[in-house]
Amino acid sequence: MAVITSNQNIADGIWRMTVSGAPIGRAGQFFMLRVPGALDPLLGRPISICEIDPVKDKTTFVYQTVGRGTAQFSAMIPGQTIDTQGPYGNGFPLIEGNAVILGGGIGTAPMLQLTKELRAIDPNRRIDVFLGFREETYLKSAFEQYADSVTINIGGFVTNDADFSLDATYYACGPAPMLRAAANVADAVNAKLYVSLEKHMACGVGACLGCTCQTKSGRKRVCKDGPVFDCREVRDEL
Repeated sequence: MAVITSNQNIADGIWRMTVSGAPIGRAGQFFMLRVPGALDPLLGRPISICEIDPVKDKTTFVYQTVGRGTAQFSAMIPGQTIDTQGPYGNGFPLIEGNAVILGGGIGTAPMLQLTKELRAIDPNRRIDVFLGFREETYLKSAFEQYADSVTINIGGFVTNDADFSLDATYYACGPAPMLRAAANVADAVNAKLYVSLEKHMACGVGACLGCTCQTKSGRKRVCKDGPVFDCREVRDEL
């Protein structure tokens, strides 16, 4: 259990919740969040870590209200407790050198902690961030604290804005068409790209086998073996 310290609407259908008392995770991992005592929905909802402040014991999640579970989250207020099972997943690898980060829609959320961690381990590296939104921008100022540049695309294709020929590691999270486009360009220029996949999850620990994906080495569990993969390993899933 964790205690909610803030829960704010930051854009249309987008909420930012900060809690204290959750176990410390890292960029790319997620928690199964659930309203204590709720029977509908009974299972938790996988929500990626957006930002962590271990000194202040704060973990921030940014989520979109798309169903009953997330609608329940948006009605919660500071002081209430929320069930935080996790952190789960393998997270993003923190590769040395420059980085290019692409986030689309709610897929921008986990990229903030990634940008923060990459900057912390190498203050001199270059980090370029590209964020795509359908209509309304959010988290831009937070990214600007850690990135050398932040490029925003509204209503278009954020993958068209990034240069995939740089000597850098590329990271992407967002809707499937965006990840597919990024993988196509990365393949064409032999760029190193890591993607965070999204699948419906029931348990979060790999026990139910409900979120498997096809890889070059057989089927793997997105919650346990992912959600972050080298795009070349999961090319058929994109």
